[in-house]
Amino acid sequence: MNDAEILGLYPVSYAQARARFLAAAHAVHATVDSQLLSGYADAMGDPLTLDAAYLGPKDASRVLVMLAGTHGSEGYAASPLLTAFLPQASRWLEHQGDIGVLLVHAVNPYGFAHVLRTNEHNVDLNRNFIDFSKPVPGNPEYRTLHALLCPADRSDSGARAARAALDAWMAEHGQASFFDALFRGQYEVPEGLIYGGTERQWSNRALQALAERFLGQARRIAFVDWHTGLGEYGKPFFLCFNEFGGPEWERCCAWWGRDAVETRGGFNGAARPRYSGLVFQGMREFCEQAEFAGAVIEFGTTPPDATIAGLQLDNRLRFDAELGDAQRAALLEQAMESFCPQDPQWRLDVMQEGLAIARRAFDGLCAWS
Repeated sequence: MNDAEILGLYPVSYAQARARFLAAAHAVHATVDSQLLSGYADAMGDPLTLDAAYLGPKDASRVLVMLAGTHGSEGYAASPLLTAFLPQASRWLEHQGDIGVLLVHAVNPYGFAHVLRTNEHNVDLNRNFIDFSKPVPGNPEYRTLHALLCPADRSDSGARAARAALDAWMAEHGQASFFDALFRGQYEVPEGLIYGGTERQWSNRALQALAERFLGQARRIAFVDWHTGLGEYGKPFFLCFNEFGGPEWERCCAWWGRDAVETRGGFNGAARPRYSGLVFQGMREFCEQAEFAGAVIEFGTTPPDATIAGLQLDNRLRFDAELGDAQRAALLEQAMESFCPQDPQWRLDVMQEGLAIARRAFDGLCAWS
């Protein structure tokens, strides 16, 4: 593809992204599975679905799985990667006998359609994959931080006061504690940031249904959940959640490079937050019969402070009832810029690097015996 063709793959709406993904899937005769999010629609009133495309033998023991749109608005960058990958994967599979590819489009169709990270219930799906029959993970620090991150007074003076109080909290407790309290997720403030919910969400169950249909026979799974936000601008940032130093971790290092997988970047050098409820963890449990190696892979858009501002903006779009139409439109534009910048070079770099990462995972899976 030339640059114009690559840039042309980036969608301007969920409906356009879905149509392009499905057209690419049908063009390569993939098996398509579509699950309807009942009761919800996009801005034009059209239905919302989670779509998947499967290529390869139904009994393939090795499967590459890639997800787009777990955080809805980030799907605008991940969707074109899946669409561009389909014809390549189809060609590569012609020379393989025991490899499958499962691509999942719009894990969070509501957020994708409405340019929000969270789903129809303000749940961050990447914190929803916990056992809700047990006590939810605690995060008392977030209760303190919520009023500072999402102040009731949204005026300029109110925002400045909240920011000053937040800076004071970080000066006392440290930036690492702040990153951990925010990014690990919370289960007590439904209108808050990175809220994991009180029960399994529709998308959680939809992914389990896909795993049961397409992955029950798999014995080795290479997994990528595409995201944007953290990391150096336009560069991939790897978050591997396999056991550190274990065989799956080492496999990821072999695929993508030890320096990339074991980086401490993304959080200004602070330790990785104590995440809970990740899609990675849920999918691994859905496929407990298989060896499971992979990562959440982000493409950097903004430094951590600006990423946090993007989370706050996202929350305001959902909960600030006083926003006028012009102000809402301006904030939506900012949100898109936070998670899928308009910069042509950023988009070209993401496509080139993303497809190369996917190819390395595919080749690694082919050699995994």
